[in-house]
Formats: sequence, C-alpha cells, structure tokens
Amino acid sequence: MKNLILMTLLITLISCNKTDEPIQNGFNLDVGLEFSIINSLNEDLLDPNNPNHIDESKIKLFYVVNGETQEVYDGNMDNPRNFMIYKHENEYRIGIFQNTADTEEKPITYIRWNDNDTDTIETSYERTTGAVIQRKIWLNGEQIWDWTENQDPFFILTK
Repeated sequence: MKNLILMTLLITLISCNKTDEPIQNGFNLDVGLEFSIINSLNEDLLDPNNPNHIDESKIKLFYVVNGETQEVYDGNMDNPRNFMIYKHENEYRIGIFQNTADTEEKPITYIRWNDNDTDTIETSYERTTGAVIQRKIWLNGEQIWDWTENQDPFFILTK
C-alpha cells in the first residue's frame, strides 16, 4: 500500500507544469497546395487514362533551404516525394506539400514535371509556437492564392 501511494504521488508531481504557458495539444501544419492540370484542349493531364498524361514517376520536388536546392525524398513516408495524385470528383489533382524552411522569408518549392518543365512555388507563412500556416502563394512569380480571398489553396494549371 505504501508503494502504491508513493507511485501515485510521484506520478502526480511529474505531471505538474511549472510554467504558466498553456500545454500544446498539437501542431497545425497548413502547407498543402492542390493543382488540376489541363492542356489547351482541356484534357486532364493527371488522368492516367489520358495518353498525354504527365508521368508521375518523372515528377520531383526540390526545396531551397539555406540557399541550397535539395531534392525531396523520404522513403519512410507514405508519399516520399511530398506529393500525391488522386481523383477528386470529375478530375485528377496533385497535392503538393510545400517547403516550410524557416530560414527563408518565402520558402521556394520547385516542381519538376519532367526534364524540360519546372514550376516555382513561393509561399509566405504565419508562424507561431503551435502552427505554420500558409497565407499567400506565388506560381512562377505571380500570386495565385491569398487566404483572405479563398480558404482552399487550389489552382488550375494549364500546360
């Protein structure tokens, strides 16, 4: 009985928070961007049934971190290249998980579709102790999304 009381007291003391800071129950990482990709004939270039579709195996992401461009690949992740192609209602979309490097004012993500075609994404973020939230997104230097105008970062890209 004595040991039980001692263990309960020990667990209670360890569980106490000595600071006035609130305990974080999670982290909000809002860094996703979605594209549907069409050509001038309005064909879905992400649809694997389209003979002119973009070859998923050729797509690569690169992040600029501390001025150096790094290819994104983590074999332990479900989406090791930080993107996924999926069917959304009547179209296919690609979801991109963008660069969040806090060493950059507007972190850059390069999307290399193939050896001859690369797009540049720049994103501004709001950062707090419990969140990284995208606020504006630029594609090849042109602003394509602002959170005050549209909550879902989605864009139709014509190739």
